[in-house]
Amino acid sequence: MQNLKIWNYFSLPWLLFTSIFFIIFFYLAFFNEIDEDFLSKKYLTGLFFNTILLSFTSAFLSALIAVPLAIVVTFYKFPGCSFFSWALSLSIAFPAYVYAFIFVGIFEYSSPISEYFRSLNIMLPSIKNIFGASIIMSMALFPYIFLITKVQLSSLGVGIFKAAKSLGDNDFSAIRKVILPSIKPAIIGGMALVIFETIADFGGVSTLRIDTFTVGIYNAWFGYQSYFSGARLAGYLLIFVFLIVFLSNYFGRDKDAIASKTAEKHDKIELSRVRQVIISFICLSIFIISFCLPLVQLVIWQLSDLSNNLLDNKFLFLNSAILGILAAILTIFFAIALSFSYRISQKSKFLISISTSGYAIPGSVLSAGLLIGFDVLFQTSITVYGIYGLILCLSLRFMTPAFNYISSALKNISSSSENALSLKPKNSVKAFNYFYYPQIKSAIVLSLMIVFIESIKEQPATLLLRPVGFDTLSTKIYNYTSEGQWEMAAGPSLLLVLLSLIFVYVLNKNIDLNGSK
Repeated sequence: MQNLKIWNYFSLPWLLFTSIFFIIFFYLAFFNEIDEDFLSKKYLTGLFFNTILLSFTSAFLSALIAVPLAIVVTFYKFPGCSFFSWALSLSIAFPAYVYAFIFVGIFEYSSPISEYFRSLNIMLPSIKNIFGASIIMSMALFPYIFLITKVQLSSLGVGIFKAAKSLGDNDFSAIRKVILPSIKPAIIGGMALVIFETIADFGGVSTLRIDTFTVGIYNAWFGYQSYFSGARLAGYLLIFVFLIVFLSNYFGRDKDAIASKTAEKHDKIELSRVRQVIISFICLSIFIISFCLPLVQLVIWQLSDLSNNLLDNKFLFLNSAILGILAAILTIFFAIALSFSYRISQKSKFLISISTSGYAIPGSVLSAGLLIGFDVLFQTSITVYGIYGLILCLSLRFMTPAFNYISSALKNISSSSENALSLKPKNSVKAFNYFYYPQIKSAIVLSLMIVFIESIKEQPATLLLRPVGFDTLSTKIYNYTSEGQWEMAAGPSLLLVLLSLIFVYVLNKNIDLNGSK
């Protein structure tokens, strides 16, 4: 492993930065005076209640939608099953804040749908409440659980399901006794992702008028100019996030799994004609509601005003692209260094795990920590460094998927090949170029795509850390939606969704390739 030691040195700046960041953040958040009038017990209780109820309800509803869909597209043959296997994940291309303003616009009092129902003497209920917000969030985020569950089901194989049925169980009993226990870790892991995405959202809950911790942090920072109050809220939210991570790891352990992975190939299960029609109808309905309806609404708003040219957003698109590219490059470099360092160093594994846990931390929390940290250490705002402070925050937040993908690729390298490499007198650069890079290239490309797309979608961190006058697609969407200008927000939203669809295509292609091996 002599060829890898240089990566230990490359990873040191990141480990040093993250260690200082977390120490300073917790100290400043919990050992400074706060605005007692702003952070009253009543206000804190409301934030806790809204955040917990919204996130857990969204996760439950997402699982209720995603798990049955993943099971039917994996195990059963019906008209459109191949199409729905990837199409049902397309709503993940919509950031939750875009999804929120679309459905608020569709069901607001003056919308054509509301007017039509009022003509029938039917008043549609408001969706600006916890239950309405949970439904919207679950429709936007259920693909996280759908994709993870589908991967797990593909690795288990149809054969296990058929074997359970051959022992006398009907479909429902086989799913309950064999399949669900086997995929429990995947379901809980997916639900944890939905919870993280829900509590990290800012634009969506703002549009839906739900006060969560992310909204509270933003209000403390820009509304009350109470920086340490914002940091205290961020500290509370960080503790809550770590609790969710612990619970998901504890309950997501596979100690109850009773099915093993199999590489055997089996044809999907044939269904009766009636059941095929019912399943196809359900999948089509969810596809239309979750993807087609919001996409069509964005197109209608974009075309409703001829002066609202999509090309007017070209500079926003350029800013977002530059931000995403720079964040992706920085993140991938340190992700590679950390992955190699994790592979060869036993002493630093715990510290590396902590330094790559940013995806579980909302962007608002990381932003608040960087803002107060730079203010205390350097007596200046991190925003004076232009977009570089924002890039640093984005790398901190999205290091997790990049590190996980590259680490997984490194684990697939056989130890015998690596030992043979160590016998040859190659320097670190040549060893990486000729041996390691070809084997982790696909993981690097996928990581670049993911970090790029997630960076341009990130809203709370961009709003808090962007330099004055620097707008991106996500910040402009917030500016428009905060004033109820749905038609104006349609243009940047369409560009953001179209970019995200590239990520969804690559992700589904990668899953299908892995499932076919």
